[in-house]
Parts: sequence; structure tokens; C-alpha cells
Amino acid sequence: MPPRLAAVVLVVWMTTTATAQNATPRGAVAPGQVPTMPASPTRPSAWPTGKGPSSDENHVLSSIRTNPGEPLPPLEDLRDSVTTASGMPDDETSGGVVQTAFESPATEPESSPSAYQSLDAAMVVARVGPEVVLEADLLTPKALEWLAKNTSGLPPEKVRELRLQICQQILPSHVETLLLYVDACREIPADKLPEIRKNVDRAFDEQQLPKLMKDTNTANSMEYEKMLRSQGMSLDRMRKMFFERGLAQEWLRKNVNPDEEIPHADLIAWYQNHLEEYDFAAKARFESLTVKMGLKRSRQQAWDMLAEMGNEVLAGRPLAEVARQRSEGPTASNGGAFDWTTKGSLASAKLDEAIFTLPVGQLSTIIEDGETLHIVRVVERTDAGRTSFVEAQMEIRETLLAERREQAADEYLAKLRDRTPVWTVFDDPGGSSSAPQFTAGRPKASTAR
Repeated sequence: MPPRLAAVVLVVWMTTTATAQNATPRGAVAPGQVPTMPASPTRPSAWPTGKGPSSDENHVLSSIRTNPGEPLPPLEDLRDSVTTASGMPDDETSGGVVQTAFESPATEPESSPSAYQSLDAAMVVARVGPEVVLEADLLTPKALEWLAKNTSGLPPEKVRELRLQICQQILPSHVETLLLYVDACREIPADKLPEIRKNVDRAFDEQQLPKLMKDTNTANSMEYEKMLRSQGMSLDRMRKMFFERGLAQEWLRKNVNPDEEIPHADLIAWYQNHLEEYDFAAKARFESLTVKMGLKRSRQQAWDMLAEMGNEVLAGRPLAEVARQRSEGPTASNGGAFDWTTKGSLASAKLDEAIFTLPVGQLSTIIEDGETLHIVRVVERTDAGRTSFVEAQMEIRETLLAERREQAADEYLAKLRDRTPVWTVFDDPGGSSSAPQFTAGRPKASTAR
């Protein structure tokens, strides 16, 4: 989940309403009241719908005339002025009728997705209570970028299969988010949600949008919006997803408050039952001078060369300087230094034995290991042992707390699943349970939390 982003105003609302909730239980809400995010209506609320009982309402044109009061042309002319493929009527033959339902530009931008991509993105893949999950909600810009890079040349059916596989992997966590979001919308007063949404949208535009534009090398929000639409996504949908995740995170934190006190006896019991996790092997840091035998030099030549290098170190020259100049080991450029190595982890048994038996700071004799000769010096070494309980108890406490929080979250989500119907396209059609019936609205007053 994202950082605590919905906390912008949600925490304020929780703080101001906590006392009232403790004093007086929430009253019952009349059936049929559904907390929904306000959407900008395309027409006034009183605008005729064409579905009313009266004959007048059933025959109202869904349009606004360019010149009010001007007589309408004959019905035949209106029929001839059916919208063209672009969606706009011909003004010369339409009698000045402009369709109010038109929203798309006359020509699509070059970056618009193909028809099948748009249909795929609009596919409903799940429902969580009253909320619908579209394929576009799951295929984020990063997922679509990955698909574009890795599906070149694949047939459309294979690309489609990959898209669905990604959706199936992402869907469980998205469903959990929506379970929490739907529950929050049940409990938060409906008149508070628009203000919360407004503040979270502002936080998205100020904090997240600049990062997203930087990641996609887009100069401004309009350019970023154009890029999103080419992928079947939009900026408004990303704001909505951001709001849902942030609100869900805060709602989970509000409702999952396990006991933070861990008895000392529980800490000790955990330590005793997991002693092997606190055992550690011996480890050491060392330096090495290395010379290889082979076609270019004989064993004796390699031996003499390494002995000369060792004598230089004994004479006071820094081993790192000798290693950089003459050693042939893998870390020669780093002065022959090897970082912490645990006992038994080296491929060479001879080197491993020397490193964990040689006195710290003392040069070894020449160690012959196959076609390679070594001189090593231990810089630092720690013997095997076990982390004490005193050192481990803080880590144990955090582990137990994390387990409690996870268990409490699972129990809370299980309760939400019991009260919120969920359906996905990946459900087993042959299952014994029938398809869930979707209902919207706040729970009745008797619903247990």
C-alpha cells in the first residue's frame, strides 16, 4: 500500500468524531442510501430522460438548438442528419441541432489505443460490493510498459493471455483495498467524502503527479494525460485509485488496533523456540596475494614470484600496494581485500582452513590450491556464537507485534468479506456456490462490526 496519503483529512475527521461515536452509537440509516463519490452530471437533474410516463417526455430531443425559437426542419431532414463517423452532425442539413451527448473530439489523437485495446481496458474483471473493477484499474502504466517491451511480435491472443495473467496476480490485493474502501464509505458520513476526496486529490497533484511525470519524461500534466490515454488510462482514474488506496490504508489502521503489550514471558518463549535463528557462524575479513600457474609460467616460477611479493610485505611495504601492482587474484584492484566471509563459504577448503586458524595479522606461508598459489593475512575475525536474548528481545518484540497486526488485519478483512459480496472473472464457474447477488447501501443498525 502507498504511504499515509489519505490521512490528509481522514485523520482529522476521525479525531473530531471519535468522542461522539463513543458517546452515542451510530443510528440506523434509511434503506437505499448509498455513499457514492459525486460525479459531475452531464445534464441538469431535471433534464428529460426520455423514459418518463408522459408522451411529451418520451419524445423530447436530447439536444440543444443553436438558435432557440427557430422552427425545426421537417423530420425527414433530421433523420438525414444522423451523426457522421466522427460523432458530429452536418450543420448545413441538421437544422442547427447540436447533440449534447457528444464529448469526444472529432478526430482521435495519434496515440489513441486501438479499438480492441479500449474494449479490453473497459472489461469488468471484478465487483466488490457496489464498486466495479476494470481491467484498466489493474494494468498500471508500468505494467503496460512491461507488456509493450515483452510482447513484440506475439499474436494478439498471447498478448491478451499475458494481460489477464497480470490482472489475476494483482487482483487479490486490489480487492482487499476495495473491501476497506467500501467499508469506509459505509461509515464515513456521505457529506464528508467530497471534502476528503478534494484534499487527497490535491495531495496527489502536489506530491505524486510530479514524480510520475518525471518517471515518464513528460513535460506537463496535459502531456502525461495524453500518454495515459494512449494506454487506456486517464489521470482522473489514477486520482481515484490513489484516493481508494489511501483511504483504505487509513481505514485499516483505524480499525485494526491489536494489543501492543507483549508479555516478557512471550518474548523469552519465542527466543527459546527459535534458538537456531540466533546462532551465527564464524566470519573473517582477509587480504590475499595470488599468482597463477599455467602455460605462461612453471610452478617454480610462480612460487618464486609469490615468495618475492611476500618478502616485500614482510619488509614493510603495504600488502594492498603489492597486490594492486602484481597480484593476479579477483580483488587485486581493490588491494587484495576480501569482505566478511563466513566459515565454510569459500570454494577452496585450504583457504577456508587457513583463514579460520591463522592468527590475526600474520602472513601465511604459500598455500597451493590446484593451479593457484596464495598468501593470505587475516584482518579481522569473529568466532561462532549465539545472539543473546538481551540483544534479540527488541527484534523479537517487533516480530510478535507484526504477527498480531497481520492476524488482526486478516480477521477484519474476513469480517468485511462476510458483509460485502465479491465476484471476479477468475472465480471457478463450477464451484458449488451460486453467483453472488450485489447489493448496495449502508448496513442496517443491527449489523455487527
